[in-house]
Amino acid sequence: MTKLTPQQDAALKEFGLCFIELPIVTEVFNDFDDLRFNRGYQSDPQCMMLTGETGSGKTSLIQEYRRRVNANSGLRHSDVPVLITKVSSNKGLEKTLIKILSDLEKFACHQKKRDTKVDLTKKVVQNLTAAKVELLIINEFHDLVKFKSYQERQIITSALKFISEEANIPIVLVGMPWMKDIINDSEWVSRLRRRKHLDYFSYTVKEEREHFRELLVGFSKRMSFDKRPVLHSKELTRALFAVCRGEFRQLKYFLYEACKIALQNNAHTLNEQILAKTFDKLGCDHLSSNPFTIEFKDVPIPVLSSPSRYNPNALEEKDEIIDRVFEYTY
Repeated sequence: MTKLTPQQDAALKEFGLCFIELPIVTEVFNDFDDLRFNRGYQSDPQCMMLTGETGSGKTSLIQEYRRRVNANSGLRHSDVPVLITKVSSNKGLEKTLIKILSDLEKFACHQKKRDTKVDLTKKVVQNLTAAKVELLIINEFHDLVKFKSYQERQIITSALKFISEEANIPIVLVGMPWMKDIINDSEWVSRLRRRKHLDYFSYTVKEEREHFRELLVGFSKRMSFDKRPVLHSKELTRALFAVCRGEFRQLKYFLYEACKIALQNNAHTLNEQILAKTFDKLGCDHLSSNPFTIEFKDVPIPVLSSPSRYNPNALEEKDEIIDRVFEYTY
C-alpha cells in the first residue's frame, strides 16, 4: 500500500470524520435540545424514538450530537451531559444496565451474580445522577426487545421508566423502524410523543433526487484535492446512487475508499476513473456491472419497495424480522 504524505493523511482523516448536517438532522438535534431543556421544568421527563433502516445514518447522528454537547458543556471532566450506550443483540436487560454503568466508567463489569436487576437499576440511577447526565441515548434498542415475550418487554420498559423518572433523564430509543410495533406498552407510547425517522435517499422523485445531489456536493466540498470533484453530475449521481441504494453509510464508506485510492495515486481530484477502480476493489452484491463504466441508461436505479418489518405471528425467531426488499428500474 502506498504511504500517504502527512498532508494526504490529514486530508483523508478530515474526510473520514466529516459530518453533513441535513435538514432532518437539524430537526433531531433540536428535539434533543428540547428534551434536555424540558427536564428542568417537568417531573416526568419526555422521551423520544429515533428510527431508520440499516445504514440511514442513525449512529453517526447521535455520535455527532454527543460530540458537540459534551465538548462544549463547560462542565467537569467527569460529567457526561449526553450518554450513548449500545445494546448487544439478545443480551437482555441486566447486560444492558451493566453496559450503561460501564460506559459511565464508574462500574466494574465483573458484577457478582448475587446482585439483582433491581440493584443494578438503582445503581444506574445513582451513577447517571452523579455524572449529571441530561440525555440517555440507547442505540440498537430493537436488539433488546426483539424475540421477547410481552411480559419480558414489560420488565424492560418498566426498568427504563424507573430510571427515567428517578434520575429525571429523558431517554432516546434508537433502532429499526419496526421496533415501534413491539414497544406498544400504553405508558411508553404516551412518553414517546416525539418520533423522528431517517429515510433512505430516493432517486425516482426529482425533488428527492436533488436532495441526494446536494449531499454529493456537500461531500465534494469536504475533499481536500487540488481541484474540487464534481460528484453531482447526472452520470455520477445515478452511478453513486446505484452503489449505495440511498444509504448514507454506504455512500460515505464508498467515497472514503475512493478518496484513499485517489490520494495514494497522487490524483489531483476524484474522477469517474477512480470511482470505477473503487467499485472494482469493493464490489457490490446487488450490482452485476460497474455503474461507472456502462452506459447511463443501463445503470439500474434501486427503489426500496418494502421496508424491514416485524412479524408478530412468526413461529420461529428467524422469521420474526422480515428484511427490506429493493426493486430496480431504469
